[in-house]
Amino acid sequence: MRLKRTAAVLGTALTALVTLTGCSTWGEDAGLPAAGDMAAIERLVSAHTMCSDLRTGTGDSGTMGLESKDPSWAVKERGVCGNDAEDTLTLLSLSDMEKFQQADKKAAAAGHDTRFLLGQDFAVTTTDPAAAKALVKAGLLLFTCDKDFKVPDGYRKEKLLVTGCALTDYLPA
Repeated sequence: MRLKRTAAVLGTALTALVTLTGCSTWGEDAGLPAAGDMAAIERLVSAHTMCSDLRTGTGDSGTMGLESKDPSWAVKERGVCGNDAEDTLTLLSLSDMEKFQQADKKAAAAGHDTRFLLGQDFAVTTTDPAAAKALVKAGLLLFTCDKDFKVPDGYRKEKLLVTGCALTDYLPA
């Protein structure tokens, strides 16, 4: 009798845990696109803005060059692409979104202004405002841990894996 009661209690607890944690991936509830690998990120980005001549393994220089080699950022792979004149996009395939968000929060606290456009399992940076707008229209959202950043009323404010940062469709000028 006691064994049946214990099993029933454990079963109820396990069901509650699965219900609370759910099976969804971070960002799925917010409608963020998922990519899975660098080729999928490139296809998604290229469908909405120019991402020609993708190059991976481009060394330590450029946006997120050094950070992508630091395990605390959880970057699986880094690539750069752009228009024909210059590299305007950095694509990051991520293994752990929470680690990535924590690393960015730490960098922001140290005075580094970093802003990313996030999907469920990847991040993109761009120097081109038109590309950023196109990617937000494609479903990516701006992620920043800048303490002075404010999301105006009327824009989306989504949940993050870390506190003190913002995830929004608002792109400041």
